[in-house]
Amino acid sequence: MKTKIALLIALMPMLISASTAAERKPFLESIPAWVNAKSGAEVVQLTSQPVISTNIHMEQRFAAADGRRIAIERQPFGQPPELWVCDLKTTRLYRIGPGKAVTASFSRNAIYYLTPSPEARLMRLNLADLSTREIMPIPDDPLPRKVAISHDERWLVAGPFWSRDNLYRLDLIELANGKRTTLCELVDIPNPHLQFDPGNSARLLVQVNRGSRFTPSTGLTRLSGPRGATLSLVAVPSGDVAPLPVGLPDTPLISGHSTWAGRSGRVVFTTAPGVADSLLSNTGIFRLTPGEEKPVQIVSDQPFNHLAVSDDGRFFIVDDYRTQTIHIGSIETGRTLKLCDSRTRQGKPQYTHAHPYLTPDDRHVIFNSNVTGVTQVYAATVPDAFLEKLAPLKTKEPDKQP
Repeated sequence: MKTKIALLIALMPMLISASTAAERKPFLESIPAWVNAKSGAEVVQLTSQPVISTNIHMEQRFAAADGRRIAIERQPFGQPPELWVCDLKTTRLYRIGPGKAVTASFSRNAIYYLTPSPEARLMRLNLADLSTREIMPIPDDPLPRKVAISHDERWLVAGPFWSRDNLYRLDLIELANGKRTTLCELVDIPNPHLQFDPGNSARLLVQVNRGSRFTPSTGLTRLSGPRGATLSLVAVPSGDVAPLPVGLPDTPLISGHSTWAGRSGRVVFTTAPGVADSLLSNTGIFRLTPGEEKPVQIVSDQPFNHLAVSDDGRFFIVDDYRTQTIHIGSIETGRTLKLCDSRTRQGKPQYTHAHPYLTPDDRHVIFNSNVTGVTQVYAATVPDAFLEKLAPLKTKEPDKQP
């Protein structure tokens, strides 16, 4: 009898989580949108209520490992942001609650989000069953602007925290015990785009906006100077910094959109978006394996901007900054094919940008569009054999660790 009681007590947290997830009320807002005649991609509008909805773009995919569920952030007027989940198979939506998504580990079905101040708390959402649990309280002053989680969920990096002049601090938190230490201090990282290598939890990619200007009293008055941005690697947990040969003088000005190529150990980035047509030769996509002396340009003369990469590191997904069309390409060959139009009218607010990414199962591209007048989230199907036209699947090789 005692054994049965002990087993029941052990199972109670699991039962409570499952019950909470099962009791979430589903909403259905999806609308068939359009079809790309050439590729055959079918686009579905997943959200339709008159409230800004976005796919949460932070160079990470806020999606389940099997690609079925994705996280969405919604901004009710005059209220804190809310975290929602969409089941792509049924297009049903589930409201998780108030909170701002900050980072994700898709291989573990984990979404991390911050509840509203005061007394903000870091929460973890499990996309497999929609259960949530508190990780730790986060001091309101100052709240981190950016957060990154290692793929094994051992390390969390938060920041940047302004120290003085143009110097910023990044903090390292060990999730197993909540221990918080200073990882490193870096100059010119007001917008660091923190990203752990999905194949190596010991290194973090950081964007450095050389020549930026920020103070707490004035805010960000200059995003970068004439040299533009570059990239650096930060070793975890040592905090050692290694600059990468990215940006001037090694490559054209970078756009500020870069990402790890799956678990391959490569970094992929776009250059010079938004420049005049006469400078189109400076636009393109580059790849770099840390340790190489110079990046390899794989796409040239294409005005590509926002960038994401498939889970296996073989395909990139980009939008065209002039036409807002969405393309998929091969990281090895640079060959690209248009998947669909986003039909968004890109403006200053980030939520008007398409920010496309490919789900981990390679079946959908998720993007934003304000074609209806209010930004909503859309899913485009990737037609059968579409990726094979870029790189035959039979030649696929295992990911290589650096």
